[in-house]
This record gives sequence, structure tokens and C-alpha cells, in this order.
Amino acid sequence: MSTHRQRQGGFAPLEFLRRSVIVDDRDDAEAPLTPQDALTRDPDADQDRPFTERRRHSPLRVGIAATVVAVLASVSVGGVMMASASSSAATNLNSLAVDTSRPDITRAVPQTDSTSLTDGLSSSTTNSRSKAAQSSRDARGSSVSRNSVRSQIDKAMSQTAAQQRNSNLATTTDEIQSNAASVSETARAKEMDASVAAVKKRAKQIAAEKKAAEERLAKAAAASGVKITPGTTAAITNDGGASMPVRPGSYTLGSYWGETGVWARWHTGEDFVAACGTPLYAVATGVVGQQVSASWAGNHVVIHLANGGSVLYAHMSSIGVTPGQIVKPGQLIGYSGETGRAFGCHLHFEYYPQGTTPGDVYSTTDPLVFLRSLGLKP
Repeated sequence: MSTHRQRQGGFAPLEFLRRSVIVDDRDDAEAPLTPQDALTRDPDADQDRPFTERRRHSPLRVGIAATVVAVLASVSVGGVMMASASSSAATNLNSLAVDTSRPDITRAVPQTDSTSLTDGLSSSTTNSRSKAAQSSRDARGSSVSRNSVRSQIDKAMSQTAAQQRNSNLATTTDEIQSNAASVSETARAKEMDASVAAVKKRAKQIAAEKKAAEERLAKAAAASGVKITPGTTAAITNDGGASMPVRPGSYTLGSYWGETGVWARWHTGEDFVAACGTPLYAVATGVVGQQVSASWAGNHVVIHLANGGSVLYAHMSSIGVTPGQIVKPGQLIGYSGETGRAFGCHLHFEYYPQGTTPGDVYSTTDPLVFLRSLGLKP
């Protein structure tokens, strides 16, 4: 073994292994060649010797070396595992020592049931929502309560203000209506007085017209074999009967004769409230007279009757007869309207008894009494 160099400072088992495997056996080792032998040695002589014959290894030493290698491998693996476990434990301890509130994620933890976890989260969320909803309801309840009180107060204040406003409006309305009625009454009185004055100026002319009409009617009746006496109701009914000025069912009775209110003194006729354009008829046989000076009446027709009386149709929309024309009971003479001093469509019907002047409104009598005397039922 003196011919081989030995490694200084090597690991003893490995050195032993190296010597056991690599170093040739003493008995089989060839003697080293001298320079003179190497020059004289036949090269072909080595070609006949196999490689295994030149170097042999001891089976015992090979087994010992394998055993040593296995032991060394086991020791190395064990050392690595021990070092790793020690490092892991140190890491876990260090983590727990640094922050105890955080879980140890370096250790295995059994898996939690997903259903339980979901239920837990849902329950927690539901509880949170329930608390929030309860808080909202509590807050809303108090808010609703305050709003309800405020609403009641506002309502009471609004009602009080409305009542005060209505009272003021009522007072103002009464004043306006009173003033308007006063102005209207004054204006109507002036207008009526002017119309009456104009009619009175024409009283003789109108009286002559009426007398001529009576004579014409008496002659016409006599020619027909009917004798009439002027100044009596029979003078009307004996000559063809009588008719309502408006057909029944097409009117309603309005302001009556003698009613007081917005008129200058009192209402001088009977109002038959009917739609504009409603047909109007002659109540008895008569002669159409001239229109009187009565701007308040608008379009109007005067008919002189055989008994010496006259009737006046006021506020007509249109007229269908002419002065001097003889009309019979129920004959169409025109249509209702609201011309002149009128408020709404209607027929203002007046009756002037014998000895009065048509147009002298304060000389009229109740027209309904006159119509009933003819056997009519208004």
C-alpha cells in the first residue's frame, strides 16, 4: 500500500470505502514497471489478457462498501428530516408568538362542511339584515309618527286658512252681488223708465192701432158667422179657441209675474224657460201690432186680441210674422232666444188687459191668470 497516495483530512468512512473498492488486492496487483521494462515489454502480450484478469476486487470488501453507503444514505436522509421538522416547529412557534390572532396556516386543518359554513354565513347575514330592518322600522315609525302629527297640524292650519278665506270671499261676494244688483237695478230702472216714457208718447197711436185690430177681428168673426163682443173673454174663445205660447213638455216655468229681485220694481211677466230656437205660437186670434220702444225686450212681437187686450213675446231669436197680419190660435210666430236684456234662453210673456198700452210694463197683469181664463193649463 506504500505505492498509493493517501488523502489528508478526508472523511474516514469514505476513505475506507475508496481503499476497499479502488485499491487492488495485494496478491493480484502487478508489480510496477520500471522504465527499462516498459521499453522492453511486448505490447502484444497485454492484448491477450482480458481486463477482468488484470484487476480483481474482493467480494467481501465490495459488500462492506455497499453496506457503508446504505448506512450513510440513511443517516443523511434522517438528518434532513430532523432539520426540516425543527425548522417547521420553529416557524409555527414564531408565527404564534408574533400574532396570536391569526390562525396557524402551517398545520393541517380538517375541512369544514360547506353547507354548514354557508348556513352560518346566511344566518349571520340574515341576523344583520333583521337588525338593520328593525332599526329602520323603529326610525321609520318615529318618523311616521312625527309626520302624522305634522300632517294633522298642517291640515288644521289649512282648514282654518280655508275657512277664513271662504269667509272673506263670501263677504266680498255678497258685497259684489249687492253692488251689482244695485247697479243693475239702477240701470234697469233707468232703461225701463225710458222705455215706458217712449211708449206713453205713442200711447194714442198704439190705442188707435188696437181699436182698428178689434174692428178687423169682429168683422172677420161676423163673416164666419161668429158674433164676438169686444172686452170679454168670449170674444177670444168663440173665435177659434186658444193655445199655449210654448208647447207643453218643451218648457219649464221660470220667474213669475210680480216677483221682486234684480228687476227695476218687479217682474212684469211670466218666463217660459226653453232652449233657444224653441217654436212660439199665437195664444188666440189676433192682429200683429207694431213693435214698441222697448230695448230691454230685444226681438219681440205684440198681438192685439179681440177682447181689447194684447200679449207681448220678448227676447225672441227670430220673428216669423209681420205687423197687420191676422194670426190664428197655435200659429207659429217665431222662436225663443235671449235677445235684449236677458240672461239665458227663455220666453218672457206679458199680458196687457183692455184699456192699457202694450209696452207700459207696469200696467200688465198676471199672464198665467189670463191663460187659465182661456181654459189653458200652463
